[in-house]
Amino acid sequence: MKKILLFILAIGVGGATIAQTINTKPVSPKAFQQQYLMEAPSSNLSVITEQEKPESYQKSVNGVNADFIPIGSAGNAYSNAFGAKACLWADPVLNSVTFTHRMTGGTEVEGNSRVSYDISTDGGATWQVDNQVYTPTGPDAGTGYPDNAGRYPMGGIINPAGNTDPANAYYSYFLTSMDGTNNNWGAYGYGSNMLTNLPPTATQTNLSSGDDTWRLLPSAFNITQDGVAWYVDESAQYSASDDAYNYTGEIILAKGGIVDGEIEYEEELYGFLDAGDSFNDFRIAFTPDGQTGYICALVRYDGDVVNYHPVLLKTTNGGEDWSDPIDVPFGGEDGIEVIKNYIPDTIITLMEGWEDWDGDRDELNFMMGFDCGLVVDAMGNPYIVGMVALGGNENADGWFPQLGTEWAVYSKDGGTTWDADPLWDQIWWDGEVGTLPVYNRPQASISYDGKNIFYSWLDSEADQAEENDRPNIYVIGYDVDDDSYSETVNVTYFTQAWNKAFMGTMSYYVFKVSDYAFEIPFIYNEFTTQDVPTDPVNFWYINNFVLSPVAVAEIAGIGVDFTVGQNFPNPATYTTEILVNVKTDLPIELSISNMLGQRVHSDVVISNAQAHAFRVNVSDFDPGLYLYTIKIGTQITTKKMLVE
Repeated sequence: MKKILLFILAIGVGGATIAQTINTKPVSPKAFQQQYLMEAPSSNLSVITEQEKPESYQKSVNGVNADFIPIGSAGNAYSNAFGAKACLWADPVLNSVTFTHRMTGGTEVEGNSRVSYDISTDGGATWQVDNQVYTPTGPDAGTGYPDNAGRYPMGGIINPAGNTDPANAYYSYFLTSMDGTNNNWGAYGYGSNMLTNLPPTATQTNLSSGDDTWRLLPSAFNITQDGVAWYVDESAQYSASDDAYNYTGEIILAKGGIVDGEIEYEEELYGFLDAGDSFNDFRIAFTPDGQTGYICALVRYDGDVVNYHPVLLKTTNGGEDWSDPIDVPFGGEDGIEVIKNYIPDTIITLMEGWEDWDGDRDELNFMMGFDCGLVVDAMGNPYIVGMVALGGNENADGWFPQLGTEWAVYSKDGGTTWDADPLWDQIWWDGEVGTLPVYNRPQASISYDGKNIFYSWLDSEADQAEENDRPNIYVIGYDVDDDSYSETVNVTYFTQAWNKAFMGTMSYYVFKVSDYAFEIPFIYNEFTTQDVPTDPVNFWYINNFVLSPVAVAEIAGIGVDFTVGQNFPNPATYTTEILVNVKTDLPIELSISNMLGQRVHSDVVISNAQAHAFRVNVSDFDPGLYLYTIKIGTQITTKKMLVE
């Protein structure tokens, strides 16, 4: 079972291997990618390819005004490694953000087996960090780690109905821990704390595996807007004879809430598919009212061919009852046509095992791996994001991640029929930093009203990249009502995180700035020792990253009328101001470039005032002539400025 083996190896020996066969590339990765992209069918989305220079898309960045804020730290890079989980949580009602992570310092018992959270109550501008909420229960119990060592924590904010004061809300964490009852693993830990009660006096509950319940490594955690917390995991038992975990035929499904000031859960074992099936990932999400929800599992269950794909359970009464499994195959007669027809014939026949393929698209097999993101819109429709690639067949097991494309897979009728949109032709799917795998980490976020969706992933586009070891965060927005996408944006381009946004993670909820713009919270890891994931890492919060999920073509017709003044003073020495006369709630974007076309400054505001003045510090600019551009919608004005 892929997910389990990766986690065990990473913890046990500091590295990871791939448990399933991955076919080798027939030609070099970049040459293959170029050939594939040239022959791939066109789509109506703006997909960035590696052939384009960075400037070609940076000039169309949609609302970037990010700054980088140091937050907490951890004893190594495994705190939120592998697939992205719900460790970063924003609550728009409270204007608050929390980030849950392991800690650093002290002995092993008091070191990185502890868990803490960082908190901001002003929308991410200022933080109180490393607030400890979880402690191992004792010394080494034979696993090589302290008893109930905390691992892969998740967490978020539980806000009582009608409350707008962070002091009256709760923080709650959920994690896997190591007590040896299911080989090294076997335990969960959870607890809660009044959100702003610092230092915390958090509760702590530990649950072990038993005769019927085999706990493992949960990846699904969510909190609904009505204050209900959920976690989901497969129940899998360790077999020493084949050194593997085998699914028991049941999932662990838990529903919790604050009772007498503390988080409490009710668990049940829920029969799902067959014992022996294999899982790569779980996610759970609900509508804003908390009634319609879905559990999404990436499952492999029909034979030896690698074909992990989504299988969902649905509820319409807040989780009291769940539907029969909803299968979402990508290939075969019942597969999604746009996915089946996306890769050109000439590329498919280059793949091992597909050399003699007769061109019948219904014979193709696809896989989503290894992770996915899930959100549910206001109308109760599910949206899944993940990387889909051609799978193997009876002639060659495995799959072909070099053909991977990030897809949005969705249903507009509550899970009855399914469609998909290609978002990004993934250049590099995986890589390693030291011994730590760096995957593409697909994620989905949503606005609080359930009407705007955001998809993000990691990729390495640098010429020096030989794998996904120079990651940037990419994001695209989707407006549910308008059925339109934004431009794809490299969040970390030309920032301190450029080509090193390791373990980049996006919040489940975003902040609404205006009808046309949303602020999306992100975090990433900074290594204290280059390429050494076992050394401590620092976490950085990306603040004030603003994106409009509405296509530029859609907002251009609003009729924006604006004027741009000459910067003053001009020539500029230390600071200069650029006055824009306009009244709009659209993003007002400023970019400054030198005469070589290199971007040296960018800013964005959302303002419905009569005028806005951009103040720019030019003291670090080289003397010379520059161009400054103001963009609102698709309308652009450019002027010259001189720096002495």
